[in-house]
Amino acid sequence: MEDAIATIRGFNRFYTRFIGALNARFLGSDLSLAETRLLFEIAQTGPLLASDLQSRLAMDAGFVSRVLGRFEERG
Repeated sequence: MEDAIATIRGFNRFYTRFIGALNARFLGSDLSLAETRLLFEIAQTGPLLASDLQSRLAMDAGFVSRVLGRFEERG
């Protein structure tokens, strides 16, 4: 079992580095992966409360609030 877990973790680490998922900016955009996830969720579902986004994505409420504030500033 421990070997299987180590194999899966190795796979995950390799591909997150390979695609740049943990880089400060995701896929050459000026957004992080977490910011991209929030923006995608908003685009797919339309207007939501910050608490709905926080619950759906299991993100820290303060982080979600700060990112949404930056999105509003940017228009």
